[in-house]
Amino acid sequence: MAMPSLPKIWDTFPELNPPLQNVLIEMSESWRIGFSEIDNAIRSQASAGKLVRPALTLLFSELTDAPYNRKAIVLGASIELLHLATLIHDDIIDESKLRRGQDSIQAHFGKDTAVYAGDYLLTGMLSLLNDADNIQANKLALEALRNILFGELTQKHNRYLTDTSFDNYLTQITGKTAALFKLSVLFGATSSEGVNSQLLDVVGKLGENLGIAFQLLDDYLDFESITEQLSLGKPAGQDIRNGIYTAPILFALENPDINAELRELLALRDEITDDQLVRIHNIILESDAMSRLNSLLAEYSQELDVLLNKLPNNALRNKLSHLATLLLNRKN
Repeated sequence: MAMPSLPKIWDTFPELNPPLQNVLIEMSESWRIGFSEIDNAIRSQASAGKLVRPALTLLFSELTDAPYNRKAIVLGASIELLHLATLIHDDIIDESKLRRGQDSIQAHFGKDTAVYAGDYLLTGMLSLLNDADNIQANKLALEALRNILFGELTQKHNRYLTDTSFDNYLTQITGKTAALFKLSVLFGATSSEGVNSQLLDVVGKLGENLGIAFQLLDDYLDFESITEQLSLGKPAGQDIRNGIYTAPILFALENPDINAELRELLALRDEITDDQLVRIHNIILESDAMSRLNSLLAEYSQELDVLLNKLPNNALRNKLSHLATLLLNRKN
């Protein structure tokens, strides 16, 4: 079997190359259902990811007495399947046409195929969890699934609410993006022996913190690129039209000088035109929303440094610091 190719981000982590390739093999062998349309749909998305979450699982296995062990590989594969399933289901709910720069499964293959693909990936994830034979990992996965569902329900409840608080939004992303990051690092730290409960607590907080920062950066980059995407004729502002208000919108709504105009535009919901979307973009830029978000990202970066310094493995600290820099300074 030819070795799978890895995303370029892992070129500076040569020790991750063999185990990440094994993660891809485990993933591939876990979801082939035998129905070509579903297999092709899953393959179209599985090949486009950066594998950040399974890489975190593998890296945090360095805290155990058996780095890059077999269970870490299997658990890493399972977390990526769960991640893919959540993306597919998100796209169905949001009616998103694009995912990872290409047609989403629901746009290209139809919603029925997308539902089946997402559900089947969940069975693959559970199958891999079973193969890992790790009771602690099963408990962590159950808790994460509950948090992810709670995050999704919170997002549903918050839709089109212009008076929701930023703290409420943090609850939402803590249950979505951050829950997967937290599960990824805890999977690695519990894949073998050697990590006590106090260190596990630090690891969990680190993963959650990184996940929140990752999502807030996405909020920043997505909003910053709206006018560029529109100028290229690409779909943009789908979250705004769907009533999913991220950090820039929520911070701007706290400004009484622009609140009324912004609310009036947001009230148009999915009838917001491209020109009105540009106006929303400009309103945000004229406020202090983006600078506040920048400051918040800096705070999370500092907290990450504090948590990283609590890890006992110097080599791992350096790798994670390098990875955090790559993730939190990405331009696309």
